[in-house]
Amino acid sequence: MSASVLIVDRSSSKLLVHTRASGMLARLAHDLELAASALSGRATLEGEGFSAELVVPVAALQVVGTLHGERVDTSALSTSDRSDIERKIRDEVFPGTKEVRVRATGTSRERADVTVEVSSGRISLPVSLRVTEEAERTRVSGRAELSMKRLGLREVKGPLGAFRVRDDVEVLFDVILRPEA
Repeated sequence: MSASVLIVDRSSSKLLVHTRASGMLARLAHDLELAASALSGRATLEGEGFSAELVVPVAALQVVGTLHGERVDTSALSTSDRSDIERKIRDEVFPGTKEVRVRATGTSRERADVTVEVSSGRISLPVSLRVTEEAERTRVSGRAELSMKRLGLREVKGPLGAFRVRDDVEVLFDVILRPEA
């Protein structure tokens, strides 16, 4: 059986990051939903096995809004607050990192061995997948928890350490793949 190559459909794919605040004054901080406004990548399928790579530019991480449980409030932050948070993500959380690179391999479509790499470090973890074959595309979705500390990222704290962003962030993905043209 020959291998088939699929590419990420940028206009239909989504990658979200949920952060949660903790600490004595966590109520003064915001739980946030961030979205990657640009993704690129490809997957090679061979039988049930696959290998894939996804690239997320750090500059493409944008604040969607604040989280209240699982509900997102897109109006809670001003434009300047959003810009300030996005600048801090680029300059303080990911200093010197231009992109997040995700590599995945698997022998079945239900599970992937994933490596996430930034300039400060890398982590590997197993991730459960939901794969749906649609008309001319393949949808791959799931969620993963990533440790910022294990990735070598700096801890995010408020003034005087009154609150901090919890180390584990939740990543939700819904990647649409289509045949390479």
